[in-house]
Amino acid sequence: MWFNKNMKMKFKNGFTLADVLITLIVVGIVAALTIPVILPLIQKRDLESRFAKVNSVLKQTVARAEATEGNFTNWEWISSDKIFFEYFTPYLSVTKICKPNELGCGEDTEYKYLRGEVVQTKAFQPSVMRFITSDGAKWLIGVNSGCVSKGEYCAMVRVDVNGDAPPNMYGRDLFTFFMLPYTNEVRPEGAYEFPLPYNEEKGWIAYEKQEIDDDCNVESGGGTLCGARIIADGFKMKY
Repeated sequence: MWFNKNMKMKFKNGFTLADVLITLIVVGIVAALTIPVILPLIQKRDLESRFAKVNSVLKQTVARAEATEGNFTNWEWISSDKIFFEYFTPYLSVTKICKPNELGCGEDTEYKYLRGEVVQTKAFQPSVMRFITSDGAKWLIGVNSGCVSKGEYCAMVRVDVNGDAPPNMYGRDLFTFFMLPYTNEVRPEGAYEFPLPYNEEKGWIAYEKQEIDDDCNVESGGGTLCGARIIADGFKMKY
């Protein structure tokens, strides 16, 4: 039949070496154009997920500790290591602990502001309590002694959601939270204006939306307030 004869001829001819090379070149060009676009998006989705997890874990840890130890306004706010060992440790999966002045928890990592400028002060000061959890997140707890009587925040919790992995930048993988007495809230910086004290009429003061948006400008912002924006945007980095 003509079918067999023609098909044999077609298969004999097949693809030439030039055809294969052209196909490979086209695939290479497409990959070269799309990969640089796709990889940052993949990283951003990963960081969004990690931030959401850290936000949830921190709030759940505090809630579980309060269920057994009482309202955190009434905790003994003496030192960061006391708060960590008595109230945090039972509810976190910790793989490494660095007590105050003990090295080994990424204190030498260089961090940048969202605009790309290097942060001159250490994000993870060795003078306070630091630890690493099983998901690789790097944490710091700084306690403000006498916070309740002073009407101030009780603890600052800073987290690098993916450890020492890049980009090591405020607003991307580095975020700060505050434990606020009286109302017993855990808020990201931005949703609380550090270091303002408690206001009996207004409560804990937050930054204005425009101030947060300006700080999350990738060209000129610092990124320290972006945790509040991510939460407001449904745990998406829309900047």
